[in-house]
Amino acid sequence: MFTPSGTPRHGTPAPGRAAAPRSAVRLDWPDAARGLAIGLVVLYHATNWTWSTGYEVSVLREVNETLRSLRMPLFFAVAGMFAGKWTTVPWSRLARGKLLYFAWVFVLWEPISLVVRLVTGYYQVADADWGILADELTWSLLAPRSELWFLWTLAAFFVVARALRRVPWWVQLLAAAAVSGWALAGWEPESIAWRGTAQFAVFFLAGLHLRPWLERFAERVTWLWAVGAVALWLGIQVTVRQLGLADMPGLYLLANVAGVPAGVAVSVLASRVPGALGLRWLGARTLPVFVTHTSVVLYLLFLLYSNGIWVPAPQSQVLPVLLWAAAIAVGLGLGALAPRIGLRWLFAPPEWLTGR
Repeated sequence: MFTPSGTPRHGTPAPGRAAAPRSAVRLDWPDAARGLAIGLVVLYHATNWTWSTGYEVSVLREVNETLRSLRMPLFFAVAGMFAGKWTTVPWSRLARGKLLYFAWVFVLWEPISLVVRLVTGYYQVADADWGILADELTWSLLAPRSELWFLWTLAAFFVVARALRRVPWWVQLLAAAAVSGWALAGWEPESIAWRGTAQFAVFFLAGLHLRPWLERFAERVTWLWAVGAVALWLGIQVTVRQLGLADMPGLYLLANVAGVPAGVAVSVLASRVPGALGLRWLGARTLPVFVTHTSVVLYLLFLLYSNGIWVPAPQSQVLPVLLWAAAIAVGLGLGALAPRIGLRWLFAPPEWLTGR
């Protein structure tokens, strides 16, 4: 999902697996999928923080809950599609070329994220103070506390994929599916990163090992196929939720599995639209948006309530959308500005550290 600048955006297939033809669909839709995923993630967080402030946003909360089984499986499946070369390189190259990248951004932005939460009053720990903040930062490399758990989990997936490279791919997927089916049924560990790793490893590994299948599916997508894929996903998602089956191991996993082809189909159709609805452009610039969006949302909400500005219902239903747009704009703006003013290190380790 997050690609360091100066590296190929689309990697090579996993060893032993034939690459699909280099078609326009193959080149375009993964960026659209990244853009779709990051857009849904920002909307989810903007909605939840707006709700926690006390605003009425029930409509978007319901929408986000439905989209839950699509945004993260799609996010990690696309990330896994371009991880193939990293399963064959020496551990030292993996560490310097990929893990260092994740670690640098995480160590830099995790304190910023938590400080913003503390200063704005959104720290989700009772009686939080600077001492609690320091303690959580100390343990954050083992148990991340903020939305940056994505980076931690992605790094863990690359390590797992490299470590298991000699294990048959179908064994990897079966084992990961068993863990995911259990974790998606309601496992609540101390850290959201641990939960995310257990829940979504199967999608990263599926993207890695089943990339040719995903590409062939993408090449064959038509409007009818897309409607069918989305309808199947929605049918499973709604059925599992309405019947209260999400806590039964394996059943909510089915909705997440169906969310991948649905997300791919939507991304393919979006990539065929002139301008790609902005999704391809956003998908190539996800990292600045990802690491900054929560802080932007919290600061804007803080400005509203600290100045006595209240948005009543039903107008409050639109507030998360406005915060979503502002957070994406700020992230993209900072991402474009940083390298021009000598601050490229905000989103990538210095070249002297990576050896490039």
